Parts: sequence; C-alpha cells; structure tokens
Amino acid sequence: MDLNEGIISYYEGLKVTASPLKASSTKADSLDEIFGYLKRQGFVKERTDRSGIRYILYDSPSLENEEEMELMNYHRARMVTDCIFLPDIMRWLRRVNIVDNHKVIYRNKTTPAIGANQNNLVWDAYAYTKTTGLNPVLAAKANAIDKMTLVAIDVVIARPYSQVDLDGFLSRIQINLHSVSEGTRKVIPIIVYKEIPELVLNRSRALGFMSFDLGSIFGTNIYSVIERLNLIKVNDLTLKDDALTASVEGTLDLIRNSGQEDSLRDLRGVLFEYLLYPLVRTLYGNAQIEQGKTLSMTKQDGSKEYYEYDFIIKSSTPKEILIIELKGYSSTSRIPIGDHNTHNTLRWFFRRTLPFAAKVLDKEVKDSGSVIKGCFITSASFFDDGKEFLDKMNQSGHKPKNLDSYYDGDGLINLLKGNDFIKIKQIIEKFYIKSDIKDQI
Repeated sequence: MDLNEGIISYYEGLKVTASPLKASSTKADSLDEIFGYLKRQGFVKERTDRSGIRYILYDSPSLENEEEMELMNYHRARMVTDCIFLPDIMRWLRRVNIVDNHKVIYRNKTTPAIGANQNNLVWDAYAYTKTTGLNPVLAAKANAIDKMTLVAIDVVIARPYSQVDLDGFLSRIQINLHSVSEGTRKVIPIIVYKEIPELVLNRSRALGFMSFDLGSIFGTNIYSVIERLNLIKVNDLTLKDDALTASVEGTLDLIRNSGQEDSLRDLRGVLFEYLLYPLVRTLYGNAQIEQGKTLSMTKQDGSKEYYEYDFIIKSSTPKEILIIELKGYSSTSRIPIGDHNTHNTLRWFFRRTLPFAAKVLDKEVKDSGSVIKGCFITSASFFDDGKEFLDKMNQSGHKPKNLDSYYDGDGLINLLKGNDFIKIKQIIEKFYIKSDIKDQI
C-alpha cells in the first residue's frame, strides 16, 4: 500500500498475499481474514468505486470522500495500464514460441479487478507451452494440457516491480506446485515490467524466473507511449475533444515511429475507441454514454457470464439503448461473418453479445420504454457474405434511428466527414485506412 499512495485494489491484495479466491483445504489465509484483522486494528478500510471495484485504503480520518474517489479513479487508471499491454504481450510470447495457442487467459482492461483464475489463485495471465527444451515428451506429441508446461505471467507496468510483487508471485507459484498429490507440476514463471530494482531482478533470476523489460519487447519508445496513455486514462472524462484527439494522435505517432504498429495491434484498437468518443458524444449529446462497460449475469450453475462493450448509449431522444462495437483494424483486414461462438466476428456481436446485453438490460429497457439497438463500426472491411448479413441487420429492428447498423472503413470516413470531424478523419486515414499493417483476426 505504501507503494501505491496508501491504496490497493482487492485484486492486487489477492496477488501479493497469494490468497485463494475461495475457501479451500490449504493453510493459506483468505484475503478477507487478513483484511478483517487489519480493519479491527484500525489500519485499513474498504471502499468501492462507481464501477464496482473494491479497494483497500489506509484508514485515515483526514481523507475526505472526494479525495478517496479521486484516489480510486487514479488507481483504476493505473490498473488499466497494467492490463492494456497484455494482449500484445501474449501475442509476442506466442510469436517467439514461449507460449502455445492452446489456451491463453489474461486480465482484461475493461475488468482490471478480475484476474485469470487458475487453481483457485489469480494471475495477470497464464498459458501453456510445449517449448520446454529437451524433454521425454516431444513438442509435437504434447497435445493435451497435462503434457504441457503452465506459463504463469506477472505484469506490473504502472509502477516499478517490487520485492512485494515477487514474494506474492513466488508464493502463488509454490502453492500451484504443491497442489498435486502425485507427479510433478511444471511451471514457467514470467515477469514483465517497466522498471525493477536490480536486487529484485537478480533474485527473480536466481529463482529461475524469466523476466522481460517492456522496452525489450516493444522498443524504448514504449515508455513515452505509457506516459501518454496514463494521461489519457486519468483525464479521459475531463479532456476536451481537441486535447483528447491530439493525445491519441501523438501516441499513434510514437507507435509508428518505433516500428511497433504490428506488435501493438490491441493498443491501436484501444486508441481507436478514444478517437471515436468525440463523434459518439456529439451524435448523442444528451444521452448517458458508458465506455468500456462490462455486463454480467449469474448462470444457473452459479458461474458468471460477462461481456465487455465499447459503448453503451442510453438515449431518451430517440428512446434507445444503443450498443456499439468498435474494431480499429487496418483497412487491409477483413472481418469474417463467423458464428456466435467465434470472437471478433459479426455473428459474435449480433448473435451473442448484443442479445446478452438485451437480457441484462431488460428491466431498464421496459422501465424506460426504450429498445435495444446495435451498431458495428470498423476501419477494416467485410467479406461478401458479411456484407449480406449486415445489410439484413440494417433492415431489421437492430438498426438505430440515427445511424446505420454498420460502418466499414469507407463508411466511417463518410460518417466523420458528414459530421465535420475532419481532424479525426485524417488521423484514422493516416493510421488505420492507409496503414500497411494487416491485422490477423
């Protein structure tokens, strides 16, 4: 907590204390037990922000409610920074054959307080690998998870990686290693950091952990990118449209100049969302706009199902709840029609996540007299069967009153031009429409 201005999230508490998510037969104390003891001693208190994230703060009577909220907002932005590079980090680890495509799970920027759950413990990310050097089981024959090696990944970008982080990571690794009664569980621990004290780095290497400086993965310009992202994340609700657009353009310039456009595809997608926020805010000026919102529902078996949404717009004129899906890919890419089980496809949105949002928001829809609508916006293009599918969506009840059901790169440029967003149009043309990068979808 001293490393974070007197505040940590409940998720980070689970990490550094190596606490189990649910009560188990292990001797490890739960975080609630640890927190309860500290609370009774008057050291800490718990607070929850508007997005439902739980925080543990020092119990300081001098801290006003507004100051607590500001502290939580700032800390959430730092948590998002730790998450935002994870998809690109995992892609890099796959490219250098450190992890396999078989199963890759990682903490999401939209839900930074929910980690990857494996063996009743939280991780920033985990995957499996067949790449374990000389081994009795050849990589080609390691076709099941029990024949592969677990890769556990700890990522701290928003602040220096500390001895506390290493101790918590090591404890979780040890619990995982001892969780099998027979045989040997194989684990490769990986640390990814922006800064780390030399002593902590040497200790991690002595333990046999792999460690990667973010600059060694994405180039030294990544540090300037992180600084800009922190400014955008912390101030995104107060930045004027021109300032927000300029910040995004500067970040995209840094990424291009570093030669990392291909490696940082997911980050470019995040910046695409910020670029379109002024357009959405103008088109629905009197509406409630939620960006990066997660909707969840508890299933009959007690597990939770949840999906993230780029924009949820609750409008009174017209009476709509509009769900917008954004894909900031290069124009040389094509988004497949897919099916309702395949991520990043048209049917995944229109046949799965959009109907799910309608279920979750059903009461709100009925109470307000609104209707659920959907819109898919991308800087890429579609295959012919996708266009036919989208044209049908545009003739159906999914179509919003003031927008079409979809926009490809050309349609988006015309939409921006028609609403006088010339600067944003130029930025999207420069970094997405005329990009040489071909995104793999």
